[in-house]
Amino acid sequence: MKLDFELSTARLCCRPYKSVDLFALVDAVQSSVAALSPWVGWCHETYDQHDASAWINASRQNWQNDICYELALFERRDNQLVGSVSLNHLSPVLNAAELGYWIRTSAQQQGYATEACQAITRFAFNTLGLTRLEIVTHTDNLASQHTALACKARFECTARNRIYDSGTPCDGIVFSLIPDDIHLKRS
Repeated sequence: MKLDFELSTARLCCRPYKSVDLFALVDAVQSSVAALSPWVGWCHETYDQHDASAWINASRQNWQNDICYELALFERRDNQLVGSVSLNHLSPVLNAAELGYWIRTSAQQQGYATEACQAITRFAFNTLGLTRLEIVTHTDNLASQHTALACKARFECTARNRIYDSGTPCDGIVFSLIPDDIHLKRS
């Protein structure tokens, strides 16, 4: 997939990360450590330019090799980086992927995650031809669970040891989306 790819929504420009996003990414992560660190192991108080640079480079490589599609989310109004949305753990055997997202603290509870997830879901089903997406959240991450439901994902189960976080297995809430959930017709 080409790195000049872009998804547009009413309020967001969603595109692969670029090197010029380095400082915006550091700022978004550092300003959101308290809200994000319980749920994502890579978000920590010492997150810096080296971490962001490695993340951007890996993200771009994954995109080029069709391993993971991660998009930076920029607010159209002021071009602020508000978070990310991604399709990861792509499985050709299952024709499925996991849908992940995070939103910086100052942009939370404004519907950005839902908006971005709906856009990347259409991309996953219409362009990539996937037939299943999973959203897996920590059992206590109510905000992420709310986003999953807002995207019309269906609760499937609480899966034991589904998340491996900082060397510790923990239970995860599994939601799924299929093309029928968003009224897409499969070819």
